[in-house]
Amino acid sequence: MIFRFVAYYYLKYVLIVFCGLEMFFISIDSLKYVDKFPDSANLVILFFVYDALYAFNYTLPISFLLGLVIFYISMIKSNQYTALLAIGFSKKNIFKPILIISLFFSLVMIGLNATPFVYAQEKAEAIIYQGKFSNTTEDLLVKYGQDYVYFGKIFPILQKAQNIKVFQLKNHLLVSFTQADTAFFQNGYWVLQNANVSTLPEVFVLGKKGLDIKHLEELKILKGFRPKILDTIYQNKPSVSIIDAVQSLMILKNQHAGSEKIRAMIYSFVLVPFFVPFTAMIIVYYTPSLARYGNLALLSFEFIVISLVVWGLFFALGKLSISGLFLPEIGILLPLIVLVGVAFWHFNRINRRI
Repeated sequence: MIFRFVAYYYLKYVLIVFCGLEMFFISIDSLKYVDKFPDSANLVILFFVYDALYAFNYTLPISFLLGLVIFYISMIKSNQYTALLAIGFSKKNIFKPILIISLFFSLVMIGLNATPFVYAQEKAEAIIYQGKFSNTTEDLLVKYGQDYVYFGKIFPILQKAQNIKVFQLKNHLLVSFTQADTAFFQNGYWVLQNANVSTLPEVFVLGKKGLDIKHLEELKILKGFRPKILDTIYQNKPSVSIIDAVQSLMILKNQHAGSEKIRAMIYSFVLVPFFVPFTAMIIVYYTPSLARYGNLALLSFEFIVISLVVWGLFFALGKLSISGLFLPEIGILLPLIVLVGVAFWHFNRINRRI
């Protein structure tokens, strides 16, 4: 009974805050595109849908914390919180439904970050610019296995590349050179259109045949080298799912390359969403049992500020770690471990506080 009662009121406040923040985010974010909206009403609606999905990562976590503050303040003002304590429910009993719900939605956020959900911003911008802008990356030289690959220009959303050159090596010696003007990523392979393959002889002998040049209409190479992996590694502000980030980490590990940026992304997507339930533990500890025990107006303001500061801190540390300013273990893991320690200290003493 207590679970259903608390969950109903808590989720009601969370939904109100979430809808308000979503509308605010969409309104503000749309102002920079107001002169670029397409003429099609369907595309405009689709833009708002993608923009709303893009806002989830920002609005959903803070909605649960602000909803928690409103829930407790309203319960205290109406004396419902005091009544629940008086009939035998402990503070932990009242808080546990909130903790379970926040943990559940933290897992939901992690699951969404492992899907194409994270590419909503790119899709929204693609609607606005209608092919004129497509998150392109230029002049990339990457190593994949023993091969070196050059991309003149790559379009991660379109899964297309222009001016691609592949230098195939064997035992650190150049074996062949492949180039094409256009390539597409299809069924796990890069498919080069009208490719020219130049194969070097195994032994260079004066007077014998030199380069063996072949022209192929299609050539499949670079199995599993997905466009989003390139976007993950080389973009300053990439939009990438957890799956793509893990694959990027494996590639960098095999190449013995630095993986700080990818580790920071994975920590941000997998661990940072849990700051919500841990911050909630601290807020609940300082929530009074009766309205007379504190200034509720000042207390609610303090709780809101704490929620915004913690949310902003982890958001900023995640971005700074991805940009390479901090090691991810120092910029993300260490603050989260400190928060977990402080949260459990408060959680274990919730019932002792008056």
